Amino acid sequence: MTRTMAPVDEQLAVLMSGVDYGDPLLKQQMERELRERLEEDRPLRVYLGVDPTASSLTLGHCVPLRKLRQFQQFGHHCIFLIGDYTALVGDPSDKNKLRPMLTPEQIKANEATYFEQAARILDPAKTEVRHNSEWLSKLTFPDIIQLMAKFTVAEMLRRENFRLRWEAGDPVYLHEFLYALMQGYDAYALACDVQVGGTEQLFNLMAGRKIQEEAGQRPHVPITLPILVGLDGKERMSKSKGNHIGVDDPPEVQFGKVMSIPDEVIEHYFTLGTNLHPSEVQAIMAAMRSGERSPMETKKLLARTIVTEFWGEEAAKRAQEHFERTVQRKEVPEDIPEYRVREGELLLDVVVASGSAPSKREARRLFEQRAVTMDGLVVEPTTPARPGTVVQVGKRRWVRLV
Repeated sequence: MTRTMAPVDEQLAVLMSGVDYGDPLLKQQMERELRERLEEDRPLRVYLGVDPTASSLTLGHCVPLRKLRQFQQFGHHCIFLIGDYTALVGDPSDKNKLRPMLTPEQIKANEATYFEQAARILDPAKTEVRHNSEWLSKLTFPDIIQLMAKFTVAEMLRRENFRLRWEAGDPVYLHEFLYALMQGYDAYALACDVQVGGTEQLFNLMAGRKIQEEAGQRPHVPITLPILVGLDGKERMSKSKGNHIGVDDPPEVQFGKVMSIPDEVIEHYFTLGTNLHPSEVQAIMAAMRSGERSPMETKKLLARTIVTEFWGEEAAKRAQEHFERTVQRKEVPEDIPEYRVREGELLLDVVVASGSAPSKREARRLFEQRAVTMDGLVVEPTTPARPGTVVQVGKRRWVRLV
């Protein structure tokens, strides 16, 4: 019989690229199970759940989205699940402390543009959008008791972040245990073949397998991807840490942020932060290691690739020209925002009020790092703002005082 979908080995090479379980034996098992599904030569039901805990997505959020897109390109049925009910609890997977609970109003406001942003990666015409409130809101208290009866407290406390908090004497709340059960129920409700998520969510994904199996469904195959590190090259990319690249960041900002990452994470960003085929990434990195292409040029290629995927080739070209003009040649951009100075206003206040820093705390940190200049001279936060001057904050932000 002639196959209707791409060869299994071709699909596996792409779909398992970058996947990590922290356990080689588990990876072998999951790759074997995925192979079995692909050999059935049918579109698999693949889903990714995203909780609307913030109003905008980062490049880190796009890592699993890119994997979902790969499934989509091979002709599989992809579901983008907005976790409007799981967000009420908050995913404790990557936290060593209690995550603040959101109100329904906050969740609704956050999710307003979620799929619009996700559609920059996914094909919106081929993506099914669902909300887990569709089924979780209908569960009765007896349903929840039955769900909880499938797991033990010992299983929950085997999660490293819960265990560490328990051992440190920090509180672990009962509602946090519910998150894995709720996400596991999503897998059952969607009758999925594959679930995509981050490595920190493996416990939740395995809970879904258990719930599916006990309900008579075939357990799905978890596809887990490493966390994309932030601009510092160390910590997880996060808006709260200020080390992120936003999906909605302007092209010039995205390009400049990529250029600020350490050289040692260039390959990490190519693998997890772009749509390039694994063979292309290998060729690029081989050229850098051999000296054929310098780390600076390799990083420019990375920045162009990322900006092109979000904004198009022309925007990426302009962003590179802007970077080379303003950062490499240190020229002041022609088109920069103006800020009308009030009498007696200090530069600290100007930096925050003009949007050059998100808070006074961040602004003070920039001043301490000598990253704020006025007409090219390093200044203090208590320096009076002077109309007719140009203030530069970091490498990528300018404001003309009028």
